[in-house]
Amino acid sequence: MMSDRVSVSPRALLVGSTGRVGKRLISSLERMGGLQVVYASRNPEKVANWREDGKDAVFLDLDRPESFAAALRGIERVFLSTGYNVAMLHQSKNLIDAAVEAKVKFVVHLGIFGNGRITYSYGAWHELIERYIENSGMDWTHLHPHFFMDNLLEAAPVVNGTFHWFMGSQSVGWIAPEDVSAVAATVLLEGPQVHGSKQYWLATEMLNGEQVALKLTEALQVQVNSAILTPDDLEGGIASGAIKTAAYIEPTYAAGILEWVRQTYEGKLNFKGATTTVEELTGTAALSLVDWATRNREAILEAGTRLSRA
Repeated sequence: MMSDRVSVSPRALLVGSTGRVGKRLISSLERMGGLQVVYASRNPEKVANWREDGKDAVFLDLDRPESFAAALRGIERVFLSTGYNVAMLHQSKNLIDAAVEAKVKFVVHLGIFGNGRITYSYGAWHELIERYIENSGMDWTHLHPHFFMDNLLEAAPVVNGTFHWFMGSQSVGWIAPEDVSAVAATVLLEGPQVHGSKQYWLATEMLNGEQVALKLTEALQVQVNSAILTPDDLEGGIASGAIKTAAYIEPTYAAGILEWVRQTYEGKLNFKGATTTVEELTGTAALSLVDWATRNREAILEAGTRLSRA
């Protein structure tokens, strides 16, 4: 949904251009138009390739603050998404400081489905970053996605026809990464006049393990059973080596994920249900889990086959 209030083309820097949301955000913004999109990467070869393709791209390494000033020159809006690493704390703090120095006007931060009082580690980190942004003097918007549907491709796959759920009977809010990127694109484009000081929670459907298995059976056109387990089962599987965390998640962050699972299982994080944010902001209905899984059927089945052989 493009606002008629947007009459100029601000330069928007995408920090996290190659991430699960960032790479989709690029497509969303290019399709919508109205912004000068600047891609960012710590990989010089990636930056060179983008430039060869006619893209506006800059080198930015979150672990090298000396790279920030050049990357932020002339930038008015920033999309900030960090990795699965405790380094996100100092990386974000340093980037926000540099953005203030560069006179950036608006920051859109990709966080977690928090309520401002989160106690598990990486959720608390995100909330610290949000408070720091709010006190920076820049306009801001916080995005709060819950449980990404593309977790089915690695973190929560269907293996040997079974969907394993370590949170008992508890539900979480499933959200398609494409819908998160569509919301982020809308917020970046329409800017702080429309979205300043707003927080948007993103959870299309509240579903537990049994419900997910039924929907995957429909979407994948194969029988999917559910194994309803507990956080202790997950912890034991990790300790035994039967369950492996993704290589891109560092240990401190991984421990936070286990605590998130435990708090979800205990019902401590059920402070908000499904939301209608996607449709309200973009004018397009959000993807249901059946929609998303149907579109990504082959990738979901391939992920399960790959991980069953690991």
